[in-house]
Amino acid sequence: PAPSAHADERHAMPLASADLDAYAALHDGAVWFAGAEHWSSVRGPKAGDALNGLVTNEVAALAVGDGVHAAALTPKGKVIADLMMFRTDDETFLVSTPIAAADGWMTLVRKYVNPRLAKLSDESDRVATWVVCGKEAPRLLANLLALDDIATTIDDPAFSDWPVGRHVALRWDSVDVRVLRIPMLGETPSFVLLADIAAAAVLQARIVASPIVAGSAAVRNVARVESGQPLWGIDMDEQTIPQEANLQDLNAISFSKGCYIGQETVARIHFRGHVNRNLRGLTSASALSVGASLTDESGKVVGDVRSVATSPAFGQIAMAMVRREVAAGARVVVTSGEEVSEAQVSPLPFRPPT
Repeated sequence: PAPSAHADERHAMPLASADLDAYAALHDGAVWFAGAEHWSSVRGPKAGDALNGLVTNEVAALAVGDGVHAAALTPKGKVIADLMMFRTDDETFLVSTPIAAADGWMTLVRKYVNPRLAKLSDESDRVATWVVCGKEAPRLLANLLALDDIATTIDDPAFSDWPVGRHVALRWDSVDVRVLRIPMLGETPSFVLLADIAAAAVLQARIVASPIVAGSAAVRNVARVESGQPLWGIDMDEQTIPQEANLQDLNAISFSKGCYIGQETVARIHFRGHVNRNLRGLTSASALSVGASLTDESGKVVGDVRSVATSPAFGQIAMAMVRREVAAGARVVVTSGEEVSEAQVSPLPFRPPT
C-alpha cells in the first residue's frame, strides 16, 4: 500500500526514484494515494438549512449527487475547517475535512445544530478511502471500476466532464463504492473512492493490481504545493481569514447566499476592502524551511513560509503568507535561524515560464 498521504509535510521531502515515477504519472497517467481525511455525516430533515448557516458556500440548494468546497469559520471570520460537502440524499450530507481540523468542525456542528433537526455522525472508522489523481484519472478510474458494464447507471461513465463535487454510488464487484470528484490538485482531475471499511481489502487489492501508480506522501505534497492548494493546519488555521488562503479563488465562498457564522468579516472584505496578506508562491535556489521569515530589501518583515517542497519541475518551492504590497516577481530574504537565502515571489499555482 501507499504510505499515508499526510505524513509530516512541514519539511520538504525529496522525491526518491519511485516518487519520480509517480510524479510523472500525474502528468501522463494516474496515481493513487491512501486517504487521510476525516469523514462525517449530517442527516435529518433540516440538515441542508443547518449546514447552510455554518459554512461559506451554498449547501441547502445542492442537488443529490452534487457537492461543494466550503469553509467553516469562527464568529470573527477565521477558518476553523476546510471542507468538501456532498449531498447523498434529500436529508444526508457527507463531509470531509483534514484530520487536523476535524475536532473544530465536529465541535462547531454540535454547538450550533439541534440534533433533533439534524444528527451528526463520525464516519471515519466506518469507511476506507483512496484518492486517485492525474491527467488520465477519469479513464483509468472508469477502467478500474469496469464501468462499461454499468454505464447506464450514470450520465458520464468516464468522469471526464464531472464538476468538482459530483459523486455517485456504484455497486462494483459486490462492493458498494462511492466516487467523488474533489479539487485536491487544482486543474488535475482528482477523485475519492469511498467504501465500507469491511470492503477495504477487496478494493485495495484491485487498486494495487491496476495500472494506477501508487503515490507517496512526498509526491502528494509536491503536487499540492505546485497547484497552490492550501492545507489546514499548515497554510491556514484559526488565525486565517478565508481570502488570505485564496479560498475565494478556489470556489469555496459564495457571496450571494444567506447568513452564516463569520459572514460579516468575509463580506466586508469582499465588498469594501481587501486582505493585507495572502498565500503566494516562492521559488528559490536554496531549500526553504517552514516557518522561515520573509523580509523585503529594506529589512521589513513581509511574510512567512508555510508549505515547502522540492519540485522536479520548479525546484525549491513554497507557499508563503505574504504582504499584499509585495509584487509578483519581487525578491525577498528568507531567514530561518542562522540560515539566510533569497526567494522570488510568484502567483499560485506555479506555472512554467511562457
